[in-house]
Amino acid sequence: MLWPMEYHLGHHGSAVRNDGESMLNAFFRKQPKKGVPPSAEAAPEVPYDPSLVAALTHQHRELVMLLVKAHSAAQQGRYEEVRGTLQQFKDELVVHLRKEHDELQDYLSGHLKGADAKDLLKEMRANSSYIERAVDSFLNHYLNYPVTERTAMRFGIEISGVSEEFCERVERAEGSFYTLYMPPETY
Repeated sequence: MLWPMEYHLGHHGSAVRNDGESMLNAFFRKQPKKGVPPSAEAAPEVPYDPSLVAALTHQHRELVMLLVKAHSAAQQGRYEEVRGTLQQFKDELVVHLRKEHDELQDYLSGHLKGADAKDLLKEMRANSSYIERAVDSFLNHYLNYPVTERTAMRFGIEISGVSEEFCERVERAEGSFYTLYMPPETY
């Protein structure tokens, strides 16, 4: 059995529900659009940042240098440095991918128009996900089973492969996706 909502007089004589909400507030509160999930409602627009592409490209260079540093440390027998460098790479990659998603991809999704825009954004997200997954399994392995004198040669081969794949994906992002980021009046 449903019980009617009970009201009492609040301050200044206004009707207040027993849970403390004003009857008028409940009535005039903005209701979600019917048939539209809350996440699909308009999100705040991401502003254009003229230095974003340079910042992301700089992060790419720093990430590549960390891979080179880890490889070099392993070759020189500085195995603790390898682990620290790989952890730094992992942490900085997370920051980079978040920035790329929150600023670049979200901005482009609000500004790219045309039939290919949706496919292009999907491809961009897939490229980011691929980088994250490919590098993540390598990092997790060597963070859980650190490089030693016995595993240094295998590590060198694997980090060379990861570095090559990472550089190819970065070049692709910079050469195609980053070139689409322009001031809003150009779209």
